[in-house]
Amino acid sequence: MTKKIRIYHILLTNGEWLKNIRIKDRPLELKFNGIGQNFISVEDGDGKTVVLSKYQIVKAELVSIE
Repeated sequence: MTKKIRIYHILLTNGEWLKNIRIKDRPLELKFNGIGQNFISVEDGDGKTVVLSKYQIVKAELVSIE
């Protein structure tokens, strides 16, 4: 089974858009499936790691799947 990378554009609560955020393995909605799961580590378009809280995300648009 190949691992899929999903690319999202994410709108944050401060109005900022994060473009081309890469999330490995599972879709974004499954990353926050536990009661204690509040943070995820993702890669931005430049390859830098960004840690997001589920309370920061207003909207996420799936752009593509690799």
